[in-house]
Amino acid sequence: MILIRQFLKRFLFFLNILLALYTLLVYQLSYSVSVKHWLAGFMMLTMPFILVSNVVFVLIWALRKSYRVLLSFIILIVGFPFILRTVSWHNIDSTDTREGLTVLSYNLMWCDAFTYVEKHDTTNAINLVKKVVDIDADIKCVQELFNWDGFPQFRTIKKLRGTQKYYTYVHSTPGNDKGQGEIGLAIFSKYPIIRKQEKHWSINHNGLLSADIVVKNDTIRVINVQLRSMGVRVQRVIEAKEDKEKAKKEAKTIYHQLKSGFEDRVIQVKELEKWIEESPYPLIVCGDFNELPYGFAYGKVRKYLKNSFEEAGRGFGFTYHRKPGFIRIDNQFFDDKSFEIKRFKTFSDTPYSDHYPIWGEYIFKSSVVLRDQNVK
Repeated sequence: MILIRQFLKRFLFFLNILLALYTLLVYQLSYSVSVKHWLAGFMMLTMPFILVSNVVFVLIWALRKSYRVLLSFIILIVGFPFILRTVSWHNIDSTDTREGLTVLSYNLMWCDAFTYVEKHDTTNAINLVKKVVDIDADIKCVQELFNWDGFPQFRTIKKLRGTQKYYTYVHSTPGNDKGQGEIGLAIFSKYPIIRKQEKHWSINHNGLLSADIVVKNDTIRVINVQLRSMGVRVQRVIEAKEDKEKAKKEAKTIYHQLKSGFEDRVIQVKELEKWIEESPYPLIVCGDFNELPYGFAYGKVRKYLKNSFEEAGRGFGFTYHRKPGFIRIDNQFFDDKSFEIKRFKTFSDTPYSDHYPIWGEYIFKSSVVLRDQNVK
């Protein structure tokens, strides 16, 4: 019996060592964000699970009062920056009365037009459009915006322009600036937009949209982004659990979608990185990154800009309102040389889309020279 216990203890520690080595490899991939292969994407995707696994080993060895507890404990200390990407506990300074620039990012899920038209269920679609209009923000960046003036409920652009006079738009059909049908990225602003730049990717109707905005005496640039979807539809696998062949097929589909998603996002984020580097103005980047906070796209942008949730969020900040619900794929980033973030909020009580809205308030650190006042 003693021999069996010793064997199990040694085998468990051997597993702990393998986990530690794998964890260090994933840390390196996430820190460096230099490996572009899709396999690295899969490995970085496992970050939450390996962090939890190391916590479990710490508890096991601590309960046994074994020196082996040091292995996973040290691994967790080394990976503490990734824990900070996962959970945040900032307090709001109620004494700070400075008025900042507020920015909303919200994936509108086609304004749930499918449910409205196909299933004749109007409630969710109406609430979704109403919510994006009602949330108070100086600048609103929306993804998967659906607009159709033939339906009063889907005159989304007109409704948003009731509070945001200025807007710019990139449609999923190139050249469609009127925004009729299909979907697109849009930026709505209470302040004048003097220039825009756009990039459309036909896969999943994703893209980049930037707007140079004159805010009082300053000019800033806001980039609205939606990268290639992860393609994870866990609910389909769960629903197919009684049918093994169907479940296997759905799992295989998820694998291929994840793989192609990693490959496409590497290409797309290179374009986003170029836009960030070329910006002459203080920059705010927000949108649907379709990637966890440990992946290639997130890491690349984080090398240039601060993440708003990490700097001012609270809790886990999960933004995906579908299974699995424990992921954060929507983000706001900001140039900390020009801004400081006062508040950040995830509207996790807003259930209408498959994403939750995220909102940040930014304070200018110093005035920026206004370079162009020719408002388009």
